[in-house]
Amino acid sequence: MTTTAELASPAAGLAENSLPDDTGTTAIETGGLVAAPEDVDAELNQMAASADVLHKEGLITSADAQQKKAEVESTRKRFRELSPEQRQAIVRRRRELGMQILNRQLAGAAVVVVGLKINHTRLRPLFEQWWPYMNRMSLNLQRFGQATFSRGELATVEKYLEGEMAKLEEYVDEQFRVATAYREQREKDMQDRGDFVLRPEIVRPAIDLEVQAYSRFAVRALQVLIKFDKTMDEFDFMVWNGIRDQTDVNEEVSRFLRKFQPLGLRSFTTHLKLMESVKAI
Repeated sequence: MTTTAELASPAAGLAENSLPDDTGTTAIETGGLVAAPEDVDAELNQMAASADVLHKEGLITSADAQQKKAEVESTRKRFRELSPEQRQAIVRRRRELGMQILNRQLAGAAVVVVGLKINHTRLRPLFEQWWPYMNRMSLNLQRFGQATFSRGELATVEKYLEGEMAKLEEYVDEQFRVATAYREQREKDMQDRGDFVLRPEIVRPAIDLEVQAYSRFAVRALQVLIKFDKTMDEFDFMVWNGIRDQTDVNEEVSRFLRKFQPLGLRSFTTHLKLMESVKAI
């Protein structure tokens, strides 16, 4: 199975430059798309592998494949030379610009207004860092996808995004279902024993706002975040009542963040690639 055609070439999507956003803001400094080196290595490895697959399928020439792989290695070297402070600054900048995109209304776009309430602070950076780009990308992929990618590349992009979203939805559904059933059983056990049951709640959500979603894909991404936030509510109950250890819960949350990361990163690099078409048009 092909990973991506190149959602964005390494040079366009990962190089240290800026691309203009169609709102008139600057899109992003793209030197280090994620803070964790292993995430960047995994992304670059997928890009190199996709070049081989595309060449094998006859969608790009041997020279194009070699050029893409050379760009991957150049990007890998530049990222490894970044200091932790530089990586953190890039992530902060991406979040800031993502929120600027979020707060700008896009003329002529049909939207669905979603009331977004996220209780847990650990999910806020995930939302700010990726969802605004996912939202804009999903619209521009419909508008400019054919002008940006070849037919084979566009099909691969869409297949990858749909596959990753479906896997995330399945994972979060299972996590929520298991956590809820386990909490309910343990709560019943405590009540049967006459134990005092604590019921924690979050009175000040980390996110409480209305957002304009441009596509079904963007709404699905929000639903993934909302459902995992509810799963974290169940985790809070278990920690407060001594059912699970906080360290164990932290590992569960970190696992979700790592699973969301590839979809966010690919959406972001696709957004940058699409902006090249927007700029040209």
